Amino acid sequence: MVTFSDWATLRTAIKDAIADHVAGAPCVGAYTTPAGQNVRYRTYEELCLLLAKTYELEALEQTGQRSTMVSYGRYRRFR
Repeated sequence: MVTFSDWATLRTAIKDAIADHVAGAPCVGAYTTPAGQNVRYRTYEELCLLLAKTYELEALEQTGQRSTMVSYGRYRRFR
């Protein structure tokens, strides 16, 4: 199982695994995400979903603290 320290290198490894699968290699493997989660894939679909999920997990890590967030919206006025 390979461990990654950042999301970009994990995405590169996933894209390499997709390219290997297209070239004929079996689509089976496992990764440890920068968030510490162990992820296994057994099919091409699972591998593609893993690639999409990395963007969501990275976005969750980069969200700010609610106490320091600033909202620039306005209150809605009802007539």
